[in-house]
Amino acid sequence: MTKDKLIQGMSRALWDSDLVATRVSLAIGEFLWAVMLLWPGDTFDRPTYAVMSKVMPEEAWGVVLLLSSATQITIVAGEYFHCGLARAFAGWNAMLWGFLCVSMLMSVSPPPAAIGGELALAFAAFWVWVRPYILKDIYDRAEHASRF
Repeated sequence: MTKDKLIQGMSRALWDSDLVATRVSLAIGEFLWAVMLLWPGDTFDRPTYAVMSKVMPEEAWGVVLLLSSATQITIVAGEYFHCGLARAFAGWNAMLWGFLCVSMLMSVSPPPAAIGGELALAFAAFWVWVRPYILKDIYDRAEHASRF
């Protein structure tokens, strides 16, 4: 694989898609979190979830993540990627994943090794949120430059 082919492929993946696979991965992650939190037992007895347990009970977190998963799937299935609600949800979703990761990192030291997947999903959620604004800025600059 040549360097140009690699750059072209990564550019297409990051900029020229609706990030459907990313959104589906986020929805699956949120659904699995919800299942684990709604499973009978005391997940929040573990020190990793100390900060989260101070915000809401684990069942409430489970419902939040289940609703988030359903919303993410609705956006994908309905192809509502560019509507205002989808963009607002993307911001909220990025904050949700960010909070999940930061709260786990603040709860225990050293950080849990298994948090790598959650950090990747937090980055993905952040990218889904900020990418449209970056693209808009690029298009606006290109339009402005083409006028002169």
